[in-house]
Amino acid sequence: MSFNTFKVKVLMTLTVMLVSAFMVETINAQSGISRVIGTVTDQTGAAVPGATVKLSNPATGFTRSVTTGDDGSYSFPGLQPSTYTVEVTAPNFKTSVVREVSALVDSTFTLNVALEPGEITAIVDVTSNSIEAVINNQDATIGNNFTPEQITQLPTDLRRITNLLQLQPGVTRDGYVNGGRSDQANITLDGVDINDQQTGGRGGSGAIAQGSALRTTTEAVEEFRITTTGANANQGRSSGAQISLVTKSGTNDFRGAAFYFYRPTALSSNSLFNNLAGVERPSLARSVYGGTIGGPIKKDRFFFFYSYEGQYQKEDATINRVVPLAHMGQGSLKFNGTGPSCVNGSCTLGLAELNTIYNEVGINPAAVAVFAGVNSRYPSNNTIIGDGRNTGGFLFNSPTLVKENTHITRFDYNINDDHQLFFRGNYQWDNIAGESAFPDTPATSLWSHPYGFVAGHTWS
Repeated sequence: MSFNTFKVKVLMTLTVMLVSAFMVETINAQSGISRVIGTVTDQTGAAVPGATVKLSNPATGFTRSVTTGDDGSYSFPGLQPSTYTVEVTAPNFKTSVVREVSALVDSTFTLNVALEPGEITAIVDVTSNSIEAVINNQDATIGNNFTPEQITQLPTDLRRITNLLQLQPGVTRDGYVNGGRSDQANITLDGVDINDQQTGGRGGSGAIAQGSALRTTTEAVEEFRITTTGANANQGRSSGAQISLVTKSGTNDFRGAAFYFYRPTALSSNSLFNNLAGVERPSLARSVYGGTIGGPIKKDRFFFFYSYEGQYQKEDATINRVVPLAHMGQGSLKFNGTGPSCVNGSCTLGLAELNTIYNEVGINPAAVAVFAGVNSRYPSNNTIIGDGRNTGGFLFNSPTLVKENTHITRFDYNINDDHQLFFRGNYQWDNIAGESAFPDTPATSLWSHPYGFVAGHTWS
């Protein structure tokens, strides 16, 4: 072997080792996944090495097995958040089966199993205490996991699950988290960054929801975790909250849901200023509707899930514009002062007097006609704005219309016990009609059609 050939082989070997090392770090640092760890012992507390620990998900047919080490420990990293069953077998011990093991997103579930002496064919069946799953004793992160029951049952405005962030300690209504600004939140969906880099999440109580480039809906999210303080390195960046969401997957059973929510105008009241100006109650009618369906394409192997949510909202915005008062349409002008045309300090100059003052050019009759036309179309009905002499306010309700359509789909494929694939796609079709300058002028219209997709391969 020549020296050059030897150098090439050494270089290739080092390159492969370096790339492999980074790949291992990347796998260990993923967000949006879960982990189950623990120790297998006997009744005296002594470690049981060589025990077989099998983890399975009855809903999808997924299984994975490991063997305990010399200290009796085992680990299942890189798990999709779900509810699993753990079965432990070892020679001269009864088989122990633990059900309802909740592996939550971005969390580690510790399950220690104490085996009982006996025949391996004998089975000890127990149910896991799910309380342990929400108590973090693995790292310094502070935050809560939200399960499907909490997501669907806790009340939220417009069914935006990220608004549940406001229920966390240290979070303000404007989205500031333990002193971090509202535009410093980091949002991931299925482990992938979905932050809106243009708006950055700025703007009011819905800042965190607005900070997501892709909309997440209540029926499409399996669970999520909000870390408010002490985020780990795998969660990345920013001084605000770290929000990790996971999309629902299909299972061996066909499941679906349909929903419709309606909020009528009849449940709202008019404002004080509208009542004073004789303006009717602004409309606020909102419909939220949609459904989901999921199930197997091939049992225990290939699954699908689809979710649609639509929102149709008609809301009147109360607008107040400065308009000329009636006398300006007649060519008159009022001001404060003293003189023959003044009464109690209020002076009025008519069209003839103004033409005398500006005798070289006179008052343009076209301008007077414009004021008269404006006054006939938009008569002043309040003095909240304007100078009260020549201008006043014209208060009216401007209809705004919001149409939102959200489509989310996901496919999961169990290749074998060591390889799993998934694909998730999001598409939105939104159209928002804004406020008009006056009742008979066209309104602005803003459309938004963001889409995103991700493919993932879990290899253990």
